[in-house]
Amino acid sequence: MVRTKHDRFSKEWMKELLRDFGEVKTSREVSGEVRSIDLLVSPHPDRLDSLQALGLLGRILSQSACPIEFFRNAVPAAEIANCRDKGADLRSEFRRLAEQEDKKVRVDSPILWIFTPTLSEKMQKIFQMRSRPRWEEGIYFLPENDWTAIVAIHQLPVSIDTLWMRLLGRDAVQAKAVQELLDLPKDHAYRRTTLHHLAILQVNLGIGQNRRSKDLQEVMMNLMPAYEKWEAEKLAEGQKLGEKLGEKRGKQRGQKLGEKLKGIEIARRMLAKNMPIAEIADLTGLTIAQVEDAIPVTQALQEP
Repeated sequence: MVRTKHDRFSKEWMKELLRDFGEVKTSREVSGEVRSIDLLVSPHPDRLDSLQALGLLGRILSQSACPIEFFRNAVPAAEIANCRDKGADLRSEFRRLAEQEDKKVRVDSPILWIFTPTLSEKMQKIFQMRSRPRWEEGIYFLPENDWTAIVAIHQLPVSIDTLWMRLLGRDAVQAKAVQELLDLPKDHAYRRTTLHHLAILQVNLGIGQNRRSKDLQEVMMNLMPAYEKWEAEKLAEGQKLGEKLGEKRGKQRGQKLGEKLKGIEIARRMLAKNMPIAEIADLTGLTIAQVEDAIPVTQALQEP
C-alpha cells in the first residue's frame, strides 16, 4: 500500500515539477508485452539550460528522452532485469519511429534510470555496475550495452543539487531532505509545489489506516513536518488574504460613508434654502428619509 501511494506521489510530483521543461508522461506504455514505464520526460530543446536549476536531476533529464522507474524499497534483481528489458523495448520503438520519419537516432538513447532508496554491494556485483567519472557518488551504470543506470539515493552527497532526489529516499535520508526543503526560502521556485505534493502524500497515507505498519509510520513521520509547514503557510496565506479583503471592504465602506455624509451636508444647505425635499433627494442621491432626517439638525442650526 505504501509502495503504491509512494509511486503515485513520485510520478505526480515529478510530472508537475518538470512540466515547464518538456513533455512529461506517466505510466508510459512500451511496445512488446503490455507494460509501462513510470515516467518518460522529453525536455524541450530550448529549455535544456534551465534544467541546471534541478541539479543532478536536471543533468539526468538533459538527454533527449529520459525514462525513469521509481522504487519505494530496494530494487530487487528481477526488477532491474525487467527495467532493462523495458528500456530495450523503448529504444527499439524510438528507432522504428525515427526510420519512419527518416530521422537519425542515437543507438544508446535513451538510458533508463532506476531510482532506488538503497542498493547493496551484492546487487552491484551481480549486474556489474560501475561508477563513471564526472558523476556523483551513488550513480552507477550497468554494462555499456544495457543502457541502464541506477541512482542509489542513500549514497548521494547531501547538497541542494541532490535534494529533489533524496526526497524519494527512506528513513533518515528522506527526513533530512524534508527539513532541507522546509529551510529553503519561501519564494524558491520548486519549494511550494513539492511541499504541496508531500502534504497530499502524507494525508493519503493516513486515510483508512486503522493499523499502521512500521514502514507506513516511518513515512508519515518523515512527511509530518512538510504537512504541518504546508498547512501553516496555507493558513497564513488565508489570513493575509482575509486582512486584505477586510482592508479593501473597510475602505469601500469608508468611501461610501464619506459620500453619504457629504450628501447630507449638501442636503442641509439646500433645506436651509427651503428647496423641496424630493428635489434635494434627486440631486444628492439620498433617499427622502435621509433628507428628512437632516431637517431637525438644520432647524437647530437656524435657531438663535
